[in-house]
Amino acid sequence: MTADDERDFNVFVGAETGILKGVNINPKVNISKNIHNLKNLSKDLEITCMSYGENEDEIMMGLRNQTVKIYEPKFKAFAECIETKAGEGPLVGIARFDGAILTAVESGTVKFWRYKEPFSFDPIDTEVNNSGKLKNPNNEWENEEEKLSHASELKAGRLLTRMRQDKTEKNIIATGGKENDLQVWDLNSPKEPVFRAKNVAADQLLQLRIPVWVSDVAFISTSILATCSRHGHIRLYDTRSGKRRPVVQLEWEEKGEMEACTAIAAGTDENQVIVGSSQGKLALWDFRKGKGDKGLFRKYKGCVGAIKDIGRAGGYFSTAGLDRFLRIYDVKNKRPVQKMYLKSRLNCVLMTKDFDPEKAIKEKKEEVEVGDGEDSDIEIIEDDENVGDDVWNGMEEIKEKAQKRKNKDVNSSKVPLKKRQ
Repeated sequence: MTADDERDFNVFVGAETGILKGVNINPKVNISKNIHNLKNLSKDLEITCMSYGENEDEIMMGLRNQTVKIYEPKFKAFAECIETKAGEGPLVGIARFDGAILTAVESGTVKFWRYKEPFSFDPIDTEVNNSGKLKNPNNEWENEEEKLSHASELKAGRLLTRMRQDKTEKNIIATGGKENDLQVWDLNSPKEPVFRAKNVAADQLLQLRIPVWVSDVAFISTSILATCSRHGHIRLYDTRSGKRRPVVQLEWEEKGEMEACTAIAAGTDENQVIVGSSQGKLALWDFRKGKGDKGLFRKYKGCVGAIKDIGRAGGYFSTAGLDRFLRIYDVKNKRPVQKMYLKSRLNCVLMTKDFDPEKAIKEKKEEVEVGDGEDSDIEIIEDDENVGDDVWNGMEEIKEKAQKRKNKDVNSSKVPLKKRQ
């Protein structure tokens, strides 16, 4: 029996309530289980980012309260729970490098934990120090307070919204955020980024600066990266080109308005990316000229509400979002091949590298329960997790009643008028 045969789940999902859910997508019946059964949950335990460690033997979760939890699927147990207090805001990225844990927080701090040489850096400070008067080393300041005050003004409003790690070269990470453009870092020497993107030129018609808000980053290869923006921009960067500006830029415009992009993942083709939006729209984009309508290659159907994360494995990808559904898509088909309602608002999703919805995984009835029954034991504090459950759960029943009513009307119409009177 191989390790794959012993695996219970082929998808893992992180919820807004702090629950890690294991999901088994297979041709017989989809199965889900809450990995840990908590009696009391709060907003501080929300899973805000998630990734595999050195391999799929560990799942790393970053929480809103800056705590890191590590789950080991092989042993079906949580191995560690570590406080990683640094900066302010929730964790927006987590990675494993050289045995150490790397975290990134919304305020900008990226820090090593339990590393042989503790080190931290701040992509927002790097951006600020290379803008305005601060980028000129020969600029004279009246005093140090004036310099710090100017730096503080430039830093206002900037956020770090995402950190991603390259799956092949673990020493390479990418960061980006609000008014904090794409930066690529080599963890072997993280004092300065190896690549720092430059904003596109001002609008030609109005000569206005284009705002920057990187919402997600995807590694197509170690040197080629794609970003999506809250302002509807989908950009492709090549760190080998010697150019800091994107080599290709696409724009997602719907009915005259820019679509707020929230999640991105590399496609099966090196020229394509999968992008989700805050309005529940999902599409495959192609950076080659002439492919699709202005780069829009294929629209996918089925999602409702903001898409928070996209996972991909082989020819399939999955979406997690606020509509509480996990959806599995074949890249070539517009509609999901599988979907499952998980009762919680979903933030993160991971798929196993050998994911195949047509392959049955060994079921363990004593350990895995059909559906999400354990949620009934959980008390949610200041959360609306159960709001709307009656609507979703009752949809099929309403349909059946409508059908019975229709049949009754048809049968009654066949009864002679005298008998009906």
